[in-house]
Formats: sequence, structure tokens, C-alpha cells
Amino acid sequence: MNACAGCGAAPLAPALSLAPMPPVNAFVTLDEVARETAYPLDVWFCPRCTLVQLHPTVDPARLFSDYTYLSATASTTVAYLGALAEALARRFALGPASRVLELGSNDGTLLAKLRPFGPRVLGVDPAANVAAIAEAAGVPTRVSFFSSTEARALRDEDGPFNLVLALNVVAHTPDFVDLLAGARAVLAPRGTLVLECAHVAQTILRGAIDTVYHEHVYCFSLHALVAACARAGLAIIDVEQTPAQGGSLRVFARAADESPVVDGHVAALLADEVAAGVTRPESYAAVARLAEALRRDVPARLRALRGGAQTCVALGAAARGVVLLNHCGLGPADLDFVVDDTPLKQGKLVPGVHLPVRGWDAVPRDQEIVALLLSWNYRDEMLEKLRARTSRARVLVPLPRLEEITL
Repeated sequence: MNACAGCGAAPLAPALSLAPMPPVNAFVTLDEVARETAYPLDVWFCPRCTLVQLHPTVDPARLFSDYTYLSATASTTVAYLGALAEALARRFALGPASRVLELGSNDGTLLAKLRPFGPRVLGVDPAANVAAIAEAAGVPTRVSFFSSTEARALRDEDGPFNLVLALNVVAHTPDFVDLLAGARAVLAPRGTLVLECAHVAQTILRGAIDTVYHEHVYCFSLHALVAACARAGLAIIDVEQTPAQGGSLRVFARAADESPVVDGHVAALLADEVAAGVTRPESYAAVARLAEALRRDVPARLRALRGGAQTCVALGAAARGVVLLNHCGLGPADLDFVVDDTPLKQGKLVPGVHLPVRGWDAVPRDQEIVALLLSWNYRDEMLEKLRARTSRARVLVPLPRLEEITL
């Protein structure tokens, strides 16, 4: 087993294994099914820095060069990013002299929300198809995998940045310490890196195994981020917890050689993580048992709930939903189709289980519907859209706890 990617320690401890599955955003046509490739999904834990990580990993070019996730398709995400833009503008007094770089900028939604506050913005994203959408919306975007090498070239060409943003991209990068070092390299003096990532204490340790997929090479604790940032020449100065992805960390970091003042929130959350079991290998053995219970109970409850209902659908073809469908072995014998707002996914098949993806207009009006809520982190938004189609629905919610809802 390789050394820990965060702190360099070895050996790692096994945490849990899910069934091999294709990349969760590799939606396919019927003609492409025969060429689909599944990869192992094995999770390991570092007893030294607590980093939770996949091994082996999948080549990022296989996962991100052509991408189907768009930030703008979920109104909850758009509202979240709008609120974040306002908070960042206030905290950093953004104006015409400010330069903002976003790593993994996707379709440019966050940078577009920041532009009214006056900063000069630039996005970096490896997916050419998604970067084109950002460019069309007026957000300049550089098509590239960000790294320390890319950072030096970017700084030489464009100069340093006062604010570097990295939302849900650090966990997607196999050599994430190099990415952090690159962020350090492009920071202006007294500049700040703001990153967000799923928090292992709020997701995996609570049984949310659908956070585990090939793009999420890592699931972080604050302990793991402190160790990795130190290796990259950064010091974490503040941390917040947010509801994104079922529970995320928002971390603020600056150059360590500037000796920045560290807020008390950092020490407080580190203590909370110890109390939550983040540092103990046995905590992850319990998660493996929860994963097996989910594999057994979700199909059984869905089949019992369906009864004589004419239509049984899944709500949300997001990455976590693809994981849950594959983990539980739910396919065309169990569900009619999956509903999703993303045009890039509609008309294709869900990786692995090959359920068709359709828009909301495919849900019959005023019929009895049984639904499996895959995008449970967008629960309110999804249920409201279902209510707009029918007032007779029974919904199975698999996570964060298995429950049934009647609309």
C-alpha cells in the first residue's frame, strides 16, 4: 500500500470497500454500454493525519476532461454560491483592485456572482466543455489541470492573486498537496486561500457512503488539512462548517511564513473531531457495517413501498445518487427512470445500472408516484419539484437515515 498522500506516512489502514463501479459522471448512451469500465472503490485511513483516501485511483483525465456536472442546474447550489460571494466580498473588501482566482471553476457560477463586487476574476478548469459555458457567460476561464507547475506559469503571465478559491476541487486531485503548493505560489502577500470540501465527520462517519466515489479521492478532516497545508507552506487561520454536500468544511489559509494569527475556531473544531472519532480507525469499521446495512435495506424498503404504484422513479442523477444505485444494485427492474435537471445527462443512461435519465416533465402528473430520493442533500428542492407534478407520492429517503415520506 502506498504512503499517505497527505502526510507521507505509511502504512494505511483499510476502512471500507464499495462495489467496483464506473466513474459516476460517465453517463453513457446505449451504444456505449459495452465499452463501460468499472474501477475498484476501496477506502483507506491514515492513522497519523486521519486522511481518508481512495487507493487505487483513476486517472483524472478519464474523469474530468469532459464533464456533466454544472453548478447552475441546482437552484440550491446557485443560492449557496450567491450567499458565499456576498460573504467573501464583505470579509475581504473585494473591489476593482482585487484579483480572484478559482480552481475548478466549473461553469463560472461563483465567479459570475463575484463580478458585481468589482474584482478581476479568472477561472481554471480541466473540462473544456464546461469552461466553454463559463466563457460564454463572460467568465474568463483557463482550461487546465491546476498544479504547482501551472501555478508558476500562471503567476508569470498574470501576476499574483489576492484571493484563491477552491471549492470541492482539492478532494478531486490525486496530488492535492501539489495543488495546495500551487495555490500558495499564486497568492499575493497577505492573500488568502479559501477551500471547501466534504467533512468526513459529517458525511462518511455518519454513514453517508455516497460521498465515496472515484472523483472524491479524499474525504477530509480538519486534522488532515492542517497536516497537508503545512507541507504546502500554508497555515489554516480559520474554519467554518457549512451544509454543502451533507456537511462541509470551509477553510481559510495563508502563507505560513507570514505568521498569520489563527482563530480559536481551528482549535475548537480539532477537539470536536477527536470527540467524534475522526482519529480512531475503529470508527471506520462501523461505517463499513452501515454500508452493508444500506445495501440490504434500501432495495427491500423500495420494493415494499412500490406495491402497485404505476411509476417508480429516482430523484437526482448526481454523483452520490449514482453511487447509491450501484452500491444497492438498483436498476431497471426496480426503477423506471431517474429525474435530473442537467441537460448533459438527460437522454443518457446512469453509469453501471443503465437507468435512463429524464427531465421532470417525464414524471406523470397527478398519478401515484413512488420515488427514491438520491439527492438527499437537496431534499427540500427535490420534494417541492415532485409536489408540482403530483400530490400523491411516497418517497424513500436513504440518507442521512432511512425514512419514508408521504406527500
